[in-house]
Amino acid sequence: MKSVQTFTGTDQHDIINTTMIGQALLLAAAIALTSAQSFSFGGCPSATTQQSFDLSQYLGIWYELYRFPTSYEKGQRCITANYTLQANNHIYVHNEGFDPKTGKPSIAIGDAYQNDPQNSPSKLKIRFAAHTPYGNYWVLKTDYTSYTLIYSCIDILGLSHLEQAWIMSRERSLPQAKIDELMDVFKSFKIDTNHFLKADQAGC
Repeated sequence: MKSVQTFTGTDQHDIINTTMIGQALLLAAAIALTSAQSFSFGGCPSATTQQSFDLSQYLGIWYELYRFPTSYEKGQRCITANYTLQANNHIYVHNEGFDPKTGKPSIAIGDAYQNDPQNSPSKLKIRFAAHTPYGNYWVLKTDYTSYTLIYSCIDILGLSHLEQAWIMSRERSLPQAKIDELMDVFKSFKIDTNHFLKADQAGC
């Protein structure tokens, strides 16, 4: 005879409380992150990454052309990202921008790696502080020599999501026709390009 597990009223109360606490913590974390990412209702868009991806070609300096609003880059100009492969196959990330008021650089050092280089080589993980969770860094499309499209999204209980996106280039500018083409890639994944802000790379 199979044993039947029963729950007392106290057990049920504890389970409900635990579930509610867990959901509250998720929502609290989401609220804390909204200052760093763009908030939208509904689940994350079904974006797919570039199937063929060569990390060695991707390394080096990229210039930020467009980005979703982020608190840590607010007001900065001349933003660059430099990726260098380390001996442990992790990627040393050096992000740098300048405060237009002071002229002083703002530097963020991060660590990235390919979570599954065989099956999903263009889905990277990245973080900028030790002992914090890694976030997604998905390369949706790149030609390595002129542009890369980066996307990250966190689903919140299927009700809303927090996302970040960038258009970066090997040069400080791209023709508008190319920018329009790249925006269409995001749109094809139902990613709202109205969130994009144009980065300031003039006179850098």
